[in-house]
Amino acid sequence: MFVDETIPEDPENDTPVPQPDQFHYFPRLPAEIRQQIYREFWVVAGVERHLFLHNRKLMHSPCITDHTAPDERQIGVAKAFATSGSDAEVQPHPEWYKRMTSKWCNHWKCERLWEDVRDGKEIDAHKTASYMSLLLSCKWIYEECHETFKEYKTVTITDGQTLQRVFHCPRPSYLYEAAYINISLREDSGTYLYLNGASLWHILSEQDFKVSRVYLWLDAECPVTRRLLTEFRELVNCIPSSMAPRLTIDFPCDAEDGFWAWDEVEVETEDNGCGGGRTKKLERLVPEFTVVARGRQRFNETSGGYISNVDRGRPRRKVLRASNPFEDVLLYGRGFHDDAYV
Repeated sequence: MFVDETIPEDPENDTPVPQPDQFHYFPRLPAEIRQQIYREFWVVAGVERHLFLHNRKLMHSPCITDHTAPDERQIGVAKAFATSGSDAEVQPHPEWYKRMTSKWCNHWKCERLWEDVRDGKEIDAHKTASYMSLLLSCKWIYEECHETFKEYKTVTITDGQTLQRVFHCPRPSYLYEAAYINISLREDSGTYLYLNGASLWHILSEQDFKVSRVYLWLDAECPVTRRLLTEFRELVNCIPSSMAPRLTIDFPCDAEDGFWAWDEVEVETEDNGCGGGRTKKLERLVPEFTVVARGRQRFNETSGGYISNVDRGRPRRKVLRASNPFEDVLLYGRGFHDDAYV
């Protein structure tokens, strides 16, 4: 015999109705937690932007890299060497080689993100104006998060050509609103700063710019040119006093011996035709800007996807040359075919 069983009706809503005060949990969080949430949101929303030239057009892309953090590539390469099962001093690591030679420098993750956005694999949240959802949520949140929003109005540039385009007329209007400007230079970095550094610093010191900090992350193509970034004083002696307090320069050297050329040193001023030249003494260089020594690279890219862990030696004290060392290296091969810059 079959017994009819009543099928119970689906409940309209099994979820208890929240009380009004449950919607107000956010203001009860500690202020430092709320500020951290705002900061994480600005990063995800793409408020920090990269500027770069692509096919002669000025492009924009999200920045997801902490510009002041240690370079993850050296740590990654060290792990790759340790797990390779080889004792060779030069090893093929094409993926890390690509990252170490990236024109985006320490922002290689941002380059990968832009490629994914370009190929339709990711979405640039900034283009959807998602950051506006927080600013327009309510007056209380707007007033509290607005300061962190201004802090994250950051522009990052990682090559000299883009710098030339951006800082010479017509300049993008949003450049004047940026709170932070991050710059990374690797390719021909010494030559670029020698030719354009004075102009760049004077432009940034103009009153129209609201920038409170400029952080220059310096690199070069090889151990010799990396060493010359601190040995060639002309790269840093043209910074105006009005700009210096807001400027930080991050060098690829050790603090204990990387800045020996900033002490009182001798400089060879002219060649007398007999294999030598006159020398003069330079006073100690005391920078007004902030200096960061992130450490000498242990692993160096070579070519064809190969990376070397051969110790290139620490810089040694010597008589400096009055000429441009980057020009000497590029045109005459000094430092490679002789010991002029070793």
